[in-house]
Amino acid sequence: MRTLNQRYAVASVLLGAVAPLVLYLSYSVPPPSDVGNIAKAIPSDLGKWTAVDEKVGGTPEERAILQTDAIFTRTYSCGTFPSFDLSIVYAQDNPNAIHPPELCYKGSGWTETVRDTIALAVGEQVFHLNRRHFVRGTGARMWVLYWFKAGSENTPRYLSFHWAALKARLLRSGCSCALLQVRAEFDPSAHGSEVLAELQKFAAVAIPAVSAAIP
Repeated sequence: MRTLNQRYAVASVLLGAVAPLVLYLSYSVPPPSDVGNIAKAIPSDLGKWTAVDEKVGGTPEERAILQTDAIFTRTYSCGTFPSFDLSIVYAQDNPNAIHPPELCYKGSGWTETVRDTIALAVGEQVFHLNRRHFVRGTGARMWVLYWFKAGSENTPRYLSFHWAALKARLLRSGCSCALLQVRAEFDPSAHGSEVLAELQKFAAVAIPAVSAAIP
């Protein structure tokens, strides 16, 4: 009898440990997400930058990889600097649809040359963003700043993002899950350091607008 009780105890512990993981992974397909409402909530003018183009929805390949068509990209322009893209991949309650963007860039022929994290002052807050630099055989270069959002938590860390989403799921409170990025593609004639400095200014203006649009 004692051995049987011990087996029951071990089984209960194992079930208790596995249950959160099963609950976390049980939703392979996200519920419908209306990224159009998010797009409408983000101003067409962000500081000195003005929207010049917009795409809602992704390519068939993007939808197959990300398990969501809630993909939004808006291009902003200002003066002689290269245009900046604000891009959002959104999946309500499904962090499994969110992936680090460098995976897609590398698969598209870009080579990563800088990989680190920066601290960016946004009003009285400090946001930590992933910073990536890519080059292509044609000579094109690209700076990318990105972060993850799970509910009210913004983080550059992929694991922290998943942990925040897991806590929300366990509490049955619901959680907006998103990959957010700003990027600038430019040719070798541009000064990369100047483009990066301007992209960081753009990110500091975009972050409050995006945070308000995705609660």
